[in-house]
Amino acid sequence: MPQLRGCEFPEHLLYHAESHLWFAPLGEGRFRVGVSQFGIALSGEILLFTPKPVGVELDAGRGFGLLEAGKTVFPVKTPFPARLLKTNEGLDPSARAMNHQPFDAWLVELQALTPPIPRLLLPWTEAEGEILKIMERHAFRDLADFTTPLFHEDDREF
Repeated sequence: MPQLRGCEFPEHLLYHAESHLWFAPLGEGRFRVGVSQFGIALSGEILLFTPKPVGVELDAGRGFGLLEAGKTVFPVKTPFPARLLKTNEGLDPSARAMNHQPFDAWLVELQALTPPIPRLLLPWTEAEGEILKIMERHAFRDLADFTTPLFHEDDREF
């Protein structure tokens, strides 16, 4: 399995580097969606996932649920118009399994309402360069040595 700076990136998945999400194609425009190991490292320990209701239709860029990591809550957004088909009931009441099994502890299954635009979801070989740029931006050298920054720590002026 490919690794980049200590983070695994299974080759059978597609990646949306900007959102740190992985997508497992299920056929007919359906995808199982989770957070990459790198995304979890940036977020800190994931505690809870609160999904939107099954059946809801979402525009691109809209949240399909909320993740709670420590004292931070942030939306998890779909990069394409989609209908939420299923949620991972194994993440209720705690989503901590994501911290140890990021590729088994998926969040939701989405049905694309229109085909995702080309190059939105990339195979590992094409996503690697973009993910590496994001790692550089966050001073992420290795998973074993990375400390999650404090909320907006890199935005402070000294």
